[in-house]
Amino acid sequence: MALLRGLEDSPIAQAILLQLQHAGLKKLALGFFLAPASLVFAYYLAALFYSLFFSPLRKIPGPLLARITRWWEFQVVKNGKSNLEFIRLHRQYGPVVRIGPNRYSLSQPKDVKKIYELGGKFIKTDYYKPLLNPVVEEQNIFPIQDNNLHKERRRKISPMYTMSSMVSYEPAVDEMTTICIDKLYQFAKESRLVHVPHFVQYYAFDVIGAITFNRSFDMMKNEGDTTGMIEGIRAGNDFLAFWGIVPSMLPWVNGITKALGLNTRASVLLSYTLKQIDNHRNINANPTIKDTKKYDTFLKKVLDLEKEGRLKQPNLLDACGSNIGAGSDTTAVTLSSALYHLYKNPDKLEKLRHEIDQKAKQGVISDPLTFQEAQDMPYLQAVIKETLRIHPAVGTILPRVVPQGGMELSGIYFPEGTEVGVNAWVLHYDEQIYGPDPKVFRPERWLEGERTSMMDSMMFAFGAGARTCIGRNISLLELTKVVPQIVRKFDMVIEGADKPLDTFCAWFVYLNFNGRFQVRDTKASA
Repeated sequence: MALLRGLEDSPIAQAILLQLQHAGLKKLALGFFLAPASLVFAYYLAALFYSLFFSPLRKIPGPLLARITRWWEFQVVKNGKSNLEFIRLHRQYGPVVRIGPNRYSLSQPKDVKKIYELGGKFIKTDYYKPLLNPVVEEQNIFPIQDNNLHKERRRKISPMYTMSSMVSYEPAVDEMTTICIDKLYQFAKESRLVHVPHFVQYYAFDVIGAITFNRSFDMMKNEGDTTGMIEGIRAGNDFLAFWGIVPSMLPWVNGITKALGLNTRASVLLSYTLKQIDNHRNINANPTIKDTKKYDTFLKKVLDLEKEGRLKQPNLLDACGSNIGAGSDTTAVTLSSALYHLYKNPDKLEKLRHEIDQKAKQGVISDPLTFQEAQDMPYLQAVIKETLRIHPAVGTILPRVVPQGGMELSGIYFPEGTEVGVNAWVLHYDEQIYGPDPKVFRPERWLEGERTSMMDSMMFAFGAGARTCIGRNISLLELTKVVPQIVRKFDMVIEGADKPLDTFCAWFVYLNFNGRFQVRDTKASA
């Protein structure tokens, strides 16, 4: 009966039941599900029997339900704390944990290097299929499973993402940071309670808009998103997080969604990007229009390369779409975490401020800091690394398929076709890698020298190997420049700071907290 209740509670069943209930046919609907009950029961019983006694991976531990159904993991993600559940599972069961039939989470550094090695044979699993657009022939670079195709697509745009290229965008970051600081002065004057993660996401979007399209989204000025992109991107990421676990259900989900007339609107992000590409093509075709910017935007660069015949439309979407779709959320989550942990830990905040103030007195940093100046600030760099460690943006495993011939991982032979992956939260909270206090925000760990090489090699905040987040340097540029500007000018009182941090994890691990900004008394700190 538990299995039947689980079937009735499944998302697809609930959607059908809801529609039939309106027609007064719920009893008929229940009968529809109960009729094949014996077959369902037999299927799961057989799956459990095989998993316990015949599977070559039968000895790998994990929750019992994970042996027979992926709906166990689906429910864990639905609860919004899957990042923390993965940590708990590894502490209970060890370095290899079963999280579904033919799906395993690993945590040993040697396994990380094998699974995500550069030029490796592991490919992305069908988990990423929800991001494939059924109406677009050329897909975005992120969900591509073919490693050779991904390599070729990435090779064409990767020169634009080097840190030396990123530095050219400092004027754009400084312009958006000035707007950010002005807004914080306004919030402080009004003693306004601010949802900090929302506001810093506006900042991240405005920066991305400026460097990609030469046009801020004006989210900070408007104190909100009038484009619908934030909602659309989060919905897309959540769709990936849930239905990527059970990709075989995608045709059913899409079919039922269409049949019930539910939300099927086209991607706001894709529509906006295509519109900007067309607008800038028209501008480039008109020699009377001059660009007054001191830097070339991403879009200008890719359009110039397209004109030279070196890029095509998919490459343009790879660069522009990826900047917005991934870069804004990743940066916003990390920036939110940096502010939360700094202001929650006054001793760490004071150390960072002391470094900034001393450098300012010596006349070796600017206001705002340049990226180059920030490289000579060891405590600032430690704060950024510790933020990425303690709160990586993505909260689930990045699954890969064991290649032909199988592979030995953690002393266990995994047959080809098995899905394996690593979760950044599990790695970053491993005492063997990061020391006995992984739950503590302690930037000093990055300055102690004893284990920093191992720590650096296991930093998984941007993924690893050939699929490392292509926009990581955009995020690092923003963090490096805006964090010191905020802490040198403002105090912040976190509402409910004595309570645990509220988060929700599906794909990204979003933070939820409010704070009141106050103008810092720099004389008192002198």
